[in-house]
Amino acid sequence: MHSDTIKQHLIELEQLLVQPATRLSVELLNHYLADDFYEIAATGRCFGKADVLERLPAETPPVISQQDFACRVLADGLAQLTYRATIQRADDNSPTYSVRSSLYRFDGEKWQMVFHQGTVCNPF
Repeated sequence: MHSDTIKQHLIELEQLLVQPATRLSVELLNHYLADDFYEIAATGRCFGKADVLERLPAETPPVISQQDFACRVLADGLAQLTYRATIQRADDNSPTYSVRSSLYRFDGEKWQMVFHQGTVCNPF
């Protein structure tokens, strides 16, 4: 698969993962996240897949906008997607801004997110 094709596919996956329909669905989250998924949130808290499957469907989904995507193919079947995100939570009037990084692994059938990290940054 060509790196531009991988980039476009991973952007589509990343955009799907911030949609309320995905965040509220244990089935969809289970499909898109690898079993060994690990996240370091912008708050500094760490989560595994089981935590995410329990936490996200119980939350009011925030409105998340993403921009400035970049993709690096790190090895065959392993790629990193980076971007900037603005997150507006239902219980907070001011949005938060972060730089995000996701690692995706191809399991022979589909790409799944194996790692995600958000780092708070200045507004952009």
